Amino acid sequence: MNGHLKLSEREWELFARFVAKSNPPPILHRYRRVSDWTIKELATPEVHVAGVDDMNDPFEYRVPLHIDVEKLRDALRTYAQKQLGMSAAAAEAEANVIGDIELEFFRGKLEELRAASGLICATSDPRSNRIWAYYGDSHRGICISYSTAFAPFCFAREVSYADPSGPIDLMDTLDRDPSLLSNHVSCRKGAEWAFEQEYRIPVGPFPSDHTRLLPISTDSIVEIRLGAKIKPDFKVRVLDAINSYPAKPRIIQMGCDHQTFRLKETAV
Repeated sequence: MNGHLKLSEREWELFARFVAKSNPPPILHRYRRVSDWTIKELATPEVHVAGVDDMNDPFEYRVPLHIDVEKLRDALRTYAQKQLGMSAAAAEAEANVIGDIELEFFRGKLEELRAASGLICATSDPRSNRIWAYYGDSHRGICISYSTAFAPFCFAREVSYADPSGPIDLMDTLDRDPSLLSNHVSCRKGAEWAFEQEYRIPVGPFPSDHTRLLPISTDSIVEIRLGAKIKPDFKVRVLDAINSYPAKPRIIQMGCDHQTFRLKETAV
């Protein structure tokens, strides 16, 4: 299995532009379900990159797009002449081929790119009752906290919560700065999700044989919160998984304050 992603010079340039937009807080938190995957992530340690179609929001990684055919033809003319060395007449002939069939093919390629992409999602809030319910297995799971001094968490970017007001001009955005697409696609969610206070690290696109598992340093794991309804056997598995860490993360047991309906924390 291929465990590494190879980037072209152009991809490194776009990556650098995206990194410049990174703005994580000192610690980010990921809620995890009761599963063997969760234990493996701790024991290895590694981070699983979720596929965009595996997420619970059906609008994930989607945005209304407008593709201006004339702008697409202009881009193809320029590419054919400057990168492929075609004559102006040959480049013109290539550009004029673009019609509805070619446009549909282009949209299909964009969908393939979307499907091969992935996200590492985290939040700035480790005490959200709703997030524990949705992503922490109804408080039976755990919440792992990572220092953003380490990769890949240092590349996280705050999510913008805004419903689309209309289509974006794809060719215009690509011409100005391709990294701006992340404002509308990978780092945007609908307004009703704002309670998640999410930060994201877009990763990919992945080749089909990639594991979608990224190795991380044990030093990046600084806290582990145990859900208020965690079962004793899973708690033991969690603690055993981190037993070999040179520096042990802080362990926090979540509980319920029934007087205020708020979650409380107790250091273990």
